[in-house]
Amino acid sequence: MTTGDKHVLVCAIDESEQRAGMGACDMAFIVTLDNGTLKDYTAFYPGGMRHPTAAEPEEYQKQGAGPKLLMHDAFYDANNSKGLQYAKEIVEANTGMHADAVIVVYDEGLDNIIDSIRPLYVDGEVSNLSATDLVRSNDAYNGYAGNENVQGNMSRGDSVMVLVKALANASKDPDKKNTMVQTALKEYSNGNIIMKP
Repeated sequence: MTTGDKHVLVCAIDESEQRAGMGACDMAFIVTLDNGTLKDYTAFYPGGMRHPTAAEPEEYQKQGAGPKLLMHDAFYDANNSKGLQYAKEIVEANTGMHADAVIVVYDEGLDNIIDSIRPLYVDGEVSNLSATDLVRSNDAYNGYAGNENVQGNMSRGDSVMVLVKALANASKDPDKKNTMVQTALKEYSNGNIIMKP
């Protein structure tokens, strides 16, 4: 991952949405690295993205999800490797972007990374929100419990980018970057970050 251009699919998983596997993919983006250094990032909300051949779990088909596996449900299976591969294939089929690796980050892991470098500045202001709350405070989607009167005006992808940009800006400070990396390694060891090259 440290040589040449590499594309990493990062999936934020809401583990509270119970599945046999990891949880539901609520946010995703591609990070482009140039010789190991952040070059670019492209966010997308996985809603509506489907696998070209894999079937949606039968219980969700009965609820109207349709026959092909949704990105949101890619991590349904208890086999984590299968979920990581499905996510990679879904993104490639829907965007044409090839992922050299897939990283899954649970809410707890992402929040611990953010907490390790607080205060986190979002658009020049200090934010004490969790990652999920920060995204939900900006997006215009109100389909989750307790947020029927959402005030946000962004797409989910744009809202995710607010968080990504805040973390990218924080990583420009070498001490914060080192702290973020060390915390990420700890979260990997704790099982809150999962990776497949």
